[in-house]
Amino acid sequence: MPIRTLAEAISHYGREAYLLTVAQDGPHTSSVTIEFRDGSIACTVGKSAARNIARQPHVSLFWPPLKAGGYALIVNGTAASEHRPTGVSATEITLAKSVLHRPGPKPADSDAPCASDCRRLTH
Repeated sequence: MPIRTLAEAISHYGREAYLLTVAQDGPHTSSVTIEFRDGSIACTVGKSAARNIARQPHVSLFWPPLKAGGYALIVNGTAASEHRPTGVSATEITLAKSVLHRPGPKPADSDAPCASDCRRLTH
């Protein structure tokens, strides 16, 4: 697997991702455009996602596989949002863990705790 860092992965997968937050009635998914910074990811979110983040700041970003059988990119972190007068919120996600993940047996060279083909990325 040639991708070893989150910066390389974002360069490969692009800046469009899905943000997963938790609402009172269950999961909430938003499409976001991200900006990768050293140790964090920034994006803007709407009212629902900002409300969810205020209540439960643990979030995930998800990029689906680019081809069948490929890896998905998953990033977990803690978000904080600041409301803007335009109705969107500037959100900063402090990174906790990022992996490339796909179904299948765990490779011998994988350092991930998961039993699937999961590759940790460095930030």
